[in-house]
Amino acid sequence: MLEPKEYLNIQHSKQHKSIRGEVKSIDFQNDGFFIVYIPSLKLSAYGKSLNEAKEMMAKITIPDFCESLMDLPIEKVLIELKSLGWNSNSFFKKELSKSAHVDVEGILREFDLPKETKINESTLSVAA
Repeated sequence: MLEPKEYLNIQHSKQHKSIRGEVKSIDFQNDGFFIVYIPSLKLSAYGKSLNEAKEMMAKITIPDFCESLMDLPIEKVLIELKSLGWNSNSFFKKELSKSAHVDVEGILREFDLPKETKINESTLSVAA
């Protein structure tokens, strides 16, 4: 079975800079906080509730990441995303994709979580 793909579409000119796409996110609880994590962008947000963590991701973390990324020259934007494992479309260089497999065991190790931690997957839109 093919893994679903995450994608980003970048518009980067003097007149218009934007980034849009879909990415996989995971959420879990740790030490009384809810964590939302996007493995493909290495972004995380937290809150006292899952809604608070998702709101932090949507209103602060993703916009800040996108703004900082889009302030770079396009060559550096592509280098940064490729360093995170993203691949350019062979026809449209500003369209990038990444396999959306989430390694649950890797997440448990990365966050030093107990094996019984419940991890939920979802899809988030990226737009800035």
